[in-house]
Amino acid sequence: MRTIRLLTIGNSFADNALTYLEPIADSGGRVRFDVGRANLGGCSLEKHWNLAEYSAQHPEYKTYTLGRTPDGEPIQANLQDALRARPWDVVTLQQVSHRSWRAATFEPYLGRLIAQVRELAPQASILLHQTWAYRSDSPFLPENGLTQESMHQRIRNAYRQYAASYGCGLLPSGEAIRSARMTPGHTFRWPEEDCGYRLAAAPSLPKQEHSLAVGWYWAIRETGDGVPELRLDANHLNARGNYLVGCVWYETIAEDPTGADPFVPACLDAADAAFLRRLAHETVAP
Repeated sequence: MRTIRLLTIGNSFADNALTYLEPIADSGGRVRFDVGRANLGGCSLEKHWNLAEYSAQHPEYKTYTLGRTPDGEPIQANLQDALRARPWDVVTLQQVSHRSWRAATFEPYLGRLIAQVRELAPQASILLHQTWAYRSDSPFLPENGLTQESMHQRIRNAYRQYAASYGCGLLPSGEAIRSARMTPGHTFRWPEEDCGYRLAAAPSLPKQEHSLAVGWYWAIRETGDGVPELRLDANHLNARGNYLVGCVWYETIAEDPTGADPFVPACLDAADAAFLRRLAHETVAP
């Protein structure tokens, strides 16, 4: 069985993509992944670089939890440690989602991080992780003069521009998410006519049919007074989205289609999982 050593330098969107990657690979029986995570929630390219500059001067500072030992102990590392930790085959980079649609925010930090990867892990292929637009009910969109489609197009253009400039490959997660959202019979619609949203009482939720994002959920213990509060996460992926993107990453990195008896998360319907795998395959190998 072939082992692919994969290091992600990212944030929670990289964690979304990694959710099911290893079991997807294991079910095929041809490839396994050895994964290291230099991820921090909400971390931009600028922050990754600033942390790398600091740890270059203060190597005792450990920025990331790269993984865990067989005994479950966390493996702490800064970026320099992480890049030297193993002979990585693939290293991924991405901008934080709320800046991904603004190409100017990538630089000069992306170029500096790519140079660091090429210096300390010269054997690794670098892939840029093209992220996805927020769900159509995200308040971020109108607040920034965007629609879901315009956010997607600007993200796509930014990642393609920098992949071409630096000779990197692309992980087309955002393309697969857009394809799923636009497939007839699989589109997410809002608002739902029979849902009161802010007037709802816990634990009642909108149906959110065909959603690929977490969407509406109830926060209870997370609130200051323990009173249930209906909240919206239109950014991060739910199980459907994680599975779709996991299949995209598997097929792109392993250059291998998902197997005849693929892994399917227990929370997904088999037919829906097959639909998501087909979209992933069509996105990677159109």
